[in-house]
Amino acid sequence: MLSISTPQKRESRPAGVAALASLCATLSAVGLVFAILIWLHAIPLSAGSVLLPGGMEQSGPISFLIYAGVLGAVSAGLWKGYAWTRRVAVLLAVAGIVLVIPEISSAVADGCLGAMAREALQIMVRVIIVYYLSQEPVRNWFAAEPD
Repeated sequence: MLSISTPQKRESRPAGVAALASLCATLSAVGLVFAILIWLHAIPLSAGSVLLPGGMEQSGPISFLIYAGVLGAVSAGLWKGYAWTRRVAVLLAVAGIVLVIPEISSAVADGCLGAMAREALQIMVRVIIVYYLSQEPVRNWFAAEPD
């Protein structure tokens, strides 16, 4: 469909997008380090349970490599402003919320305050990410034409 309005040029990158891209890049690097350390048998599989919820860390270093690759691609896409990465980041955050629910339920049942706080923090951060990426100025920045 043809549009009468001309596409707007992209403004400077929002600070929240830059922060989220940096967070994804950092988590990608941490996932890669975990994959290498697990592959070298330097750390147990359970050490990565904070990074990969739902018992996925038990799959071994391959799961950490996939995690690092996906987050690395999302980080680069967010930094460059590709519209698909905003949607993927929202989907990953929502999936993370769903995967943390059994963990926080277990922590509540066991009465473990540290685990409850850790899982609640993960949920809050992911909800903030979904909320931020759903805001109109951020959506408009991703929809604008790159310079």
